Amino acid sequence: MDEAAVQDLEAAITDDERSMLDDLADGITRRRLTPAALFFFESMKPLGFVSSQMLLFFRPIVEAMWPNPVTYDRITKVLERRGSIELLLRRLEARN
Repeated sequence: MDEAAVQDLEAAITDDERSMLDDLADGITRRRLTPAALFFFESMKPLGFVSSQMLLFFRPIVEAMWPNPVTYDRITKVLERRGSIELLLRRLEARN
């Protein structure tokens, strides 16, 4: 993805969504899962929307563990957008 497209994606998301992607990248880095996450997200990039729909499928299971999974819903909404995985990948690479 070219740099202009990435900047357009950054401009299209809200500050709250940007912060959420940063928090997700920080959590992955803190757990030392960056290489595995990079591999996983790179391989899933073409299937981004399908993956976000899979997250919706697992929502009842998550709801059984956490009574109010608001963050889960917000991450699902962000990952539905085309190119959002690329934004997450760039954040992970910057922390590595």
